[in-house]
Amino acid sequence: MADRFSEITSAEEFIRLRQSEDPAEANRSARAALPLPVWWDLVRNHPDMRFWAAHNRTVPPEILAELVRDPDWRVRDRVASKRNCPV
Repeated sequence: MADRFSEITSAEEFIRLRQSEDPAEANRSARAALPLPVWWDLVRNHPDMRFWAAHNRTVPPEILAELVRDPDWRVRDRVASKRNCPV
């Protein structure tokens, strides 16, 4: 079994973890890192996951800069609550 905080390698893996009924898997989606191309795939091709992308503790600044302009106020609010929120 992989370390619960090991890197998430695809948008599909992130979505599966986020939608899991297993709390450990859902928690991993909030804490594990993703490579930048996976972040872009997630936010561009899965708009229903943008809130959860913003919820992740490792979300990079360039993704936050994209998410802060999201039409969904919940996504923008989540980004605004981040310590490294873009100006």
